[in-house]
Amino acid sequence: MRILVCDDKPSQCDRTMQAIGERGEVTPLAGVGMKEALKGLFEGISQLLNGNGKSDQWECPAEFRDYDVAIVDNDLTVLELEGARLTAETIIGYLRAFTEIPYIVSLNKNLHVDFDLRYLFGDYQSLADLALNTKHLRNGRLWEAEATEEFSPWYWPRLAEAADRRREQVRFLESRFEEPVWKAMGFPVEAEEYLSLRAKSPLSSTGLDAREASFAVFFEGSRTLPPSEIEKLKDLALKKADFARKAVRRITAYEVDRWLRRDVLGTQDVLIDLAHLVAQMPFLLGGKAGDLGCWNEVIACRERPFGLDGPLFEAHLEPARFEHWMWVPGPCFWWPALKANEVLTERFFEAEGDWPDAVFCEDASRFVSVTVDADAESLKEFQAEIEGSWARRYIVEAGEYLYSPRSRILGGVT
Repeated sequence: MRILVCDDKPSQCDRTMQAIGERGEVTPLAGVGMKEALKGLFEGISQLLNGNGKSDQWECPAEFRDYDVAIVDNDLTVLELEGARLTAETIIGYLRAFTEIPYIVSLNKNLHVDFDLRYLFGDYQSLADLALNTKHLRNGRLWEAEATEEFSPWYWPRLAEAADRRREQVRFLESRFEEPVWKAMGFPVEAEEYLSLRAKSPLSSTGLDAREASFAVFFEGSRTLPPSEIEKLKDLALKKADFARKAVRRITAYEVDRWLRRDVLGTQDVLIDLAHLVAQMPFLLGGKAGDLGCWNEVIACRERPFGLDGPLFEAHLEPARFEHWMWVPGPCFWWPALKANEVLTERFFEAEGDWPDAVFCEDASRFVSVTVDADAESLKEFQAEIEGSWARRYIVEAGEYLYSPRSRILGGVT
């Protein structure tokens, strides 16, 4: 994995690289070098958007080419750039639109938050794909599936996988940009009543029926760039300018990914992932349902039937599986279809009580038994700021990390 670390201070850039260690091919871009690279990038963008140069002759500055992930420090006060592009957030927006770096991480934007108790998403205000602090980069959860750290937020991605998925998302949009999101993503009819008002909001922004809105609505509503530049890109894309069409797809892919993670998958009411599916229907493990270790093994499965009972999977889960893998971090299923499945409902009541009393902990990415696990005493329930039926979730709070806002923690689990 090729990683670009951007910082105004070379010393801080060095600390970031040390935290990453040997987990990728890391290149620093700091101090004067970063200033000059950004200056070249912004000058090129200005020419492209204002028609002062030929777009087919412009190339992204070499400093920003051939990377999978860019990590941009939030505090760039030492970087003396003129004009409005002085913050890390606006720099991230331009990197997203005008470079081919697929995944962008904001670093140290909120030093007093390690785990997000509001949306289980991270910093929802950041334009980055993920907001982290420097110490988080040492955590194996971000790098490999076999990570063993106690603190392992479920909403964190594997960075290499996330970069590859973003590239596939952009390709997905090449032939589907004007297609209705509902059709392209394969939303079932019954999903409409399960979508929250917030999830429906971007699909209804133009006054169209939610099932008719195309991916274009996500680009037009984006705050990645100033509204005037969004309009310029839209106009240039309609005129077949290649750089503009690519920028539009990159921005749209980011916005749709963000929407799916926070407002669709985040609620677990429309799409449900393996961990939360097992929490709701443990009997899907078949004869292994009584073994909590098997519950946790399922979480990391990426091959069908994902550790679940084979016949049950083929008959009832495969037809409800979300097929567009590049938009989700792991196997997901349409929950309305599973909830309405009479066979699965019968199996639930027949098997009820034949499995451990356990909950899935969002901060540790594992199941913990409420009654016999050594961590049971530290279990806490919290209420996320999620518009859905499963707003109450669980954590097994790691003491050295900061959970915020703490007012959402309801207390221990008994």
